[in-house]
Amino acid sequence: MSLAGAVVWAVAPFVPQAPFRIYAGEERPPFKIPQVVPLIHAGRSGGDNQFDFIVPGKSRPVLILADKRTQDLGEYLALRLLRFSKLSQQEQEDVRAQRHESLFYLKPERFSLPEENAAMLSGLLRVHVSAVDPSPCGRLDAYELRTVQERFLRFYSFDLRALLQIAAEQMARKNPSGPDR
Repeated sequence: MSLAGAVVWAVAPFVPQAPFRIYAGEERPPFKIPQVVPLIHAGRSGGDNQFDFIVPGKSRPVLILADKRTQDLGEYLALRLLRFSKLSQQEQEDVRAQRHESLFYLKPERFSLPEENAAMLSGLLRVHVSAVDPSPCGRLDAYELRTVQERFLRFYSFDLRALLQIAAEQMARKNPSGPDR
């Protein structure tokens, strides 16, 4: 069953950032690397460029943006949610009216969550399938999911002109005489 458009609970790690904390094994304490340069140098010089980072994470609800995944990665593409208690009254009103550029309102009557939430178009995550409870807390309908995906692409300024050109050419081949009048 597809999880695209579903809100599920997942364990979501934060992105590694400097100073980097590296796991050194069971017998040694983690060590810190204050900036990215030594890590990049290790990769460029052909040394060991895989590190076990220690990063914070939390159990949180996420919106599965797309669930197409390859077997080797086994990850979902998801968006973080933002609780309304973190927003001002004006921001809450803007989100409810779908006037906020980077937040998509999740109608509370459709989602079993502790409080009102919005999907953060800027809060992209990759979440491993083993870190997801596949029981949905609610689900967007097909129109809402398409709207979230379109707003996500627009927010990040993806250039889709070549894809649109291909789609137009395919439509023209299917109907060479043009649209029915």
